[in-house]
Amino acid sequence: MTEYHVSPAANQWQVKKKGGSVVSNHRKKRPARERAHEEASSGDRIVVHRQDGTIQESTEKS
Repeated sequence: MTEYHVSPAANQWQVKKKGGSVVSNHRKKRPARERAHEEASSGDRIVVHRQDGTIQESTEKS
């Protein structure tokens, strides 16, 4: 199972795999969330953070 994080970074949003490799950068949060869902396979976890870095939601892709 891979874990993808959508998190703020400077003036953008990043999609990162757990462990630090950056998958993509986006100006807005929504496209970053969509990309995380595209990258994730069944059973992978997607963790979406708020602007302050706290966790907004954590879901498992089915």
